[in-house]
Amino acid sequence: MRERWVEFATAPDQLIAETWAGLVRNEGCPCAVKSDGIPFLGTSVMPVRLMVPEARAEEARRILAQYVDGVVDEE
Repeated sequence: MRERWVEFATAPDQLIAETWAGLVRNEGCPCAVKSDGIPFLGTSVMPVRLMVPEARAEEARRILAQYVDGVVDEE
């Protein structure tokens, strides 16, 4: 059975999303970046969602909150 992934934060653009995802991954939590926008030169300039396995969403929120205040989506 595939694990369900959920959104835990939204970054203002893909470059910031990739940075935030790296912070989460460096703490051992898998993280993916999902862009629904049309890329410009291969990078989305629209808001981008950060996704993690559902069971690790709270952990990912805590990790990101250590680095970036006020950006983590509340459930």
